[in-house]
This record gives sequence, structure tokens and C-alpha cells, in this order.
Amino acid sequence: MYPGHANQVGTAAISTEMGAYGLKTVIVVDEDIDPWDWPRVLWALSFRFQPSRSQIIDRGRSTPLDPSLPIDRRDITSRIIMDATIPFEWKEKPVPIELDPETIKKIKANWSELGL
Repeated sequence: MYPGHANQVGTAAISTEMGAYGLKTVIVVDEDIDPWDWPRVLWALSFRFQPSRSQIIDRGRSTPLDPSLPIDRRDITSRIIMDATIPFEWKEKPVPIELDPETIKKIKANWSELGL
């Protein structure tokens, strides 16, 4: 909605009770990406993510169950908020390219004929 909005959303998510306990990664996507659809989220990471627009939080509360840290150092962890959105300030935003419904129907018909 405005410059910096993605980072604010990520910070809000990581600041929740659950997020503050053991969450180490937040991926922020635009409204055209269903966050429960992992292939689409990975697509957004591949085509929209730039590390320089993301945040690393060096010191955050950890959990004693974090296997990525040595047992005696599991009280503090680092976190990342990954911005996989189209930057608000871009004057020209990419336009999604999609097949029309009739073409999709033909493709699916061919798949079933081929046993796919």
C-alpha cells in the first residue's frame, strides 16, 4: 500500500506471541499470491524477492527446541523477513501473463488424452 509496508507486515507477524517464540522466517507476498500455495510463494521468491529489500534481525527470542543452534546457545536466534512483493515505488509494475480459460481447458483435455 505504501513504501515500507511489506517490512511492517513482516515485523507485525514476527511480533505476535507465536512469532516471537520460534519463528525465524517470514515471507511477505502481494495479494495476488495465496500464502498457503507454496508453489506460488516460491514463484514470488524467485521473481520478486531481492535480499536488499529484506530485513535480518540479529537477536530474537529462540526456543530450546531449535535444532539449528548448539544446545547451550538456544536462547537467542536470528530471523529474516523476506520481501517477495512488487516494490510499491515502481512506476511500471509487471503485468501478470495468464492463459485464457479456453486454452487451459484445451491443455487439460490433451493431458488426459496423454495419460498425464
